[in-house]
Amino acid sequence: MTELEFRAELKNLHGGYLFFGDEDYLKFSYAKEVKKNTLDGSFDEFNHVVLYGEDFSPSALYSAIATVPLMSEKKVVELRSLEFKALKKDDIRMLEEVLSSLAEYDHTVFILRADAHLFDAGRLPSRPSEMYKMLTKYLTPVEFSFPTSARLRSWIGRHFTEGKIRFDLTLCDYLVEICGHSMWNLSNEIEKLCAYAKFNSLSSLTKEDIDKVCCKTIEYDDFQLTNALLSGSRDFVFETLRRQKLNHEPANIILASIVKMYTEIYSVSRLQALGTPKDKIASMLKIHEFKVGKYLAKIAKTSPARIERSLELCREADLKSKSYSNVSSYIAVERLVSTLCAL
Repeated sequence: MTELEFRAELKNLHGGYLFFGDEDYLKFSYAKEVKKNTLDGSFDEFNHVVLYGEDFSPSALYSAIATVPLMSEKKVVELRSLEFKALKKDDIRMLEEVLSSLAEYDHTVFILRADAHLFDAGRLPSRPSEMYKMLTKYLTPVEFSFPTSARLRSWIGRHFTEGKIRFDLTLCDYLVEICGHSMWNLSNEIEKLCAYAKFNSLSSLTKEDIDKVCCKTIEYDDFQLTNALLSGSRDFVFETLRRQKLNHEPANIILASIVKMYTEIYSVSRLQALGTPKDKIASMLKIHEFKVGKYLAKIAKTSPARIERSLELCREADLKSKSYSNVSSYIAVERLVSTLCAL
């Protein structure tokens, strides 16, 4: 189920839902909408139960789901920040038992809010992960993807309108450039800008105000890593890798992200060669339109032969890494990146 499909069901919620996908801010926002549309305003503090991953136990979840609501027809139970990879086999088995009983308690609307960095849904729809397959036996999946560029602009503009501040929509792209694509970050910076405008009795904001008030965010993500690799910006690539190593990100995960990027780049290049427009490419490959635009810009500066060679090098490195230790795998990743930068 998409976000828009779920929005249409907000007045008639029942059972359990798996909130997953890249944009955690939207999961937070829609969880608030679930609470608002399900509870009747009486004893809401007792009928909205939130469990967190660090305190999770199947018995606690079962108790929260099974307990009848206080002086109300419905209750909402949320499970947040669960570390799925840390669950043991017995925990998973017991979690499944609890979820299988959910249909018996129609007074409860249950939300499993899966943080983007803690949950792997697999490659949908063709190759879902085992955890995704188990959860969706009992929960309706709702995917919250990064918004398109057009929708992000509209969302930013709406927030300033609500604050009664004029904000030229041409500044939206600049605000994203400065603050990044995370809706969490953007919402915080928008709040700061609105407070700044009100304190200084400003009815509108400018680029200079953004520079003065907002914190610049450097996004060490697939967008910039791809840009660095394709442009041969070796310093930036290795700085990104250094940060990932300092954060103890496994080498095989880093390598998988590089392979995924070049696979996407290859697919985008083939579709572009067939005359497929950008929005259609994004829809067909289920890639954010902003990322497709970045790929297309860089594809224009290289050749199909180099793209194919890059993908071949990625596959070779991936095959070799299967027999490496984690330390050796870091070396393999660095060698791959060096070769890719030299192409």
